[in-house]
Amino acid sequence: MARIRLGRPSLRTTLLTLLVGLLLTTVFSLAAVVQVGVSRIVDEMESRSFTVGALAVGTQVDAFFAPTLPLLQESVEQVQRSRLRVDDVEDLSEYLVGRLRRARSVGWLSYSDEATGRFVGAWRRADGAIILNRSRPDVDGGRPFEVEVTSDGRRIPFARDLPGGYDPRQRPWYQQAVATPGVTWTQPFEFNEGAFGVTAALALRTPVTNELLGVFTADFFLDDISAFLASTARATSIGSVRLLVLSRDGVVVADSTGRPDALATALAGQGARMLPGGFAAVHAEQPIAVGFALDGDRYIGAFQVVGSDGGPEWIAAVLMREDEVLQVVYETRRGALSLGLLFLTIAVILGSILAHRVAVPLTMVARDLERVGRFDLSAGPSPSSFVEEIAVVGNSVDRMKSGLRSFARYVPTEIVGDLLAGGDEARLGVQYRRMTIHFSDVAGFSRIAEHLPPERLIEQLSEYLLEMTTILREEHGTIDKFLGDGILAFFNAPHDVPDHVRRACMAAVRCKARLDELNRAWEGAGRSAFHVRIGLHVAETLVGNVGTPERFDYTVVGDPVNLASRLESLSKLYGTCILTSEEVRREAGPGFAWRTLDRVAVVGRERATQVCELLGEEATLPPHIAHARDLYERALDAYVAGQFSEAAAGFREAAAIWPEDHAAVELAERAAGLAHAPAPDGWDGVYAQTVKL
Repeated sequence: MARIRLGRPSLRTTLLTLLVGLLLTTVFSLAAVVQVGVSRIVDEMESRSFTVGALAVGTQVDAFFAPTLPLLQESVEQVQRSRLRVDDVEDLSEYLVGRLRRARSVGWLSYSDEATGRFVGAWRRADGAIILNRSRPDVDGGRPFEVEVTSDGRRIPFARDLPGGYDPRQRPWYQQAVATPGVTWTQPFEFNEGAFGVTAALALRTPVTNELLGVFTADFFLDDISAFLASTARATSIGSVRLLVLSRDGVVVADSTGRPDALATALAGQGARMLPGGFAAVHAEQPIAVGFALDGDRYIGAFQVVGSDGGPEWIAAVLMREDEVLQVVYETRRGALSLGLLFLTIAVILGSILAHRVAVPLTMVARDLERVGRFDLSAGPSPSSFVEEIAVVGNSVDRMKSGLRSFARYVPTEIVGDLLAGGDEARLGVQYRRMTIHFSDVAGFSRIAEHLPPERLIEQLSEYLLEMTTILREEHGTIDKFLGDGILAFFNAPHDVPDHVRRACMAAVRCKARLDELNRAWEGAGRSAFHVRIGLHVAETLVGNVGTPERFDYTVVGDPVNLASRLESLSKLYGTCILTSEEVRREAGPGFAWRTLDRVAVVGRERATQVCELLGEEATLPPHIAHARDLYERALDAYVAGQFSEAAAGFREAAAIWPEDHAAVELAERAAGLAHAPAPDGWDGVYAQTVKL
């Protein structure tokens, strides 16, 4: 650790001596040398850099729309040469999907039939998946039907809420294509599903009679165009340059900073007022450079027409605040200072040596402090310095790192690291969020623990917890805490998880499958198998920092958490693995296999809960279990209706098909016990759980 020595000059004295000496030597020579080319540099940057930038952006935008014209023309030619049959929906669908996969910039590719109004289209989802869309005015009220088409040709159901009554022949783009020879481009408009974009359309006609058969279209989402401009802006390396695409009447179509905002519209309008003749004066041959003021800021840029290769005739704008452009001027000014090196030789040599001895220790200390901000504590000591203040700072940093290393042995470093990185102080407080609660426990863990040495028990339990929590995190779950061998987790906090119910169900199914694999390995090694019980419930739940001002946890509290715990414990009674509430089943979405198990008033709740068993994924459910499930649910309906003899027989039949089903045996015994007496008064089929399991 560096030791502080007395008698060193202070940082203030050192810097003042350096600055005064350099200023006296250089101020007069710098004033003359630097000012020579400043105004000329600014003019040159306005007239050349931005016009070149506009040309480059125009070229990039042209390239973005370049596939449109040949793609539409090829589609028409394929039909006219009888290589593509538009009346064969499957052939047409495969063609549109295949072409869309290759045309990466196109958002939609479709065909609309004149005779029937049938619409067949393929569009690209945000994650790159291809969705096939079909509709016909006389089928299902014109409501579109959609499926996802995978790269290997499989079709997966895909559902979203789309309005009905769709007839493409009534759309302006269709009528515009019919009335226009060749490819026509629309102004930006709202698509049927709510997204905004533009459409390039080309009418399909018979070669001989010129009879209208339909219209091919290629659509572009405005968000995709803005994203394309954003990537182009990042590649320009011009700083915070703003790229816009405008229509001929000045409407902002796309913006490199995201969806067009009020500033983009104001920039376009002010730029148009600076152009002689407005946007009508902008042409494709040569960009026009402009400079103007807006809200007290100076802007410079250039406008260039794009769309010469079959794309829409729009205007590309490259705009930037003048003070940001002057950063380049400042760099150029530093280069011009080399002309004064003859006058600065002695001062620069002296200043460089002194600055180096001051700056290097400070830089190293600053980097060390930056690592401390990430809770990454370096082992080495801070550098020494002849300046007293720098030496004091270095010594203090060393003491601080030593204290933090000790502190890290008492608290979790991840929590401290997050607080240091965020710069915010954690506070008590909770909020209501709709979340899916996951509660799991190992069945008979106490019995297993009695027969295992502590070292092997902890090793096996740690392996189990690691595998389960890995799956939960992969499905965007948050681990609240470990309750011995139990896990409390939740979905949709602290970050939004839109499909949190589906992910929670998938996590439970995956945990069960992974535990089956672990059990086979453990049993093969002579270890005890673990059997997990999982309870899931979704509801509005309190979540946040709970505890005291001195210590608290980020956790969930309330009745939904208790219900998830009760569902987990109910598995002891029914011999099941994954129990959920009816709300989870209703919101989980397709793809899962379920069984309505019972109606239970769990301990601590007067209201009955419809208890459901998540059997796994529908596609992998064995047929005999599916059959037993159906028999069980019919027997349960009879049980609720008070037909106990019929219910008992149905439960026994289900148990015979699925002997491992303890729930069927339990309900059969319960129904048989009620069969010899009339149904109790007010019978509603609810099983009242009176004690915790």
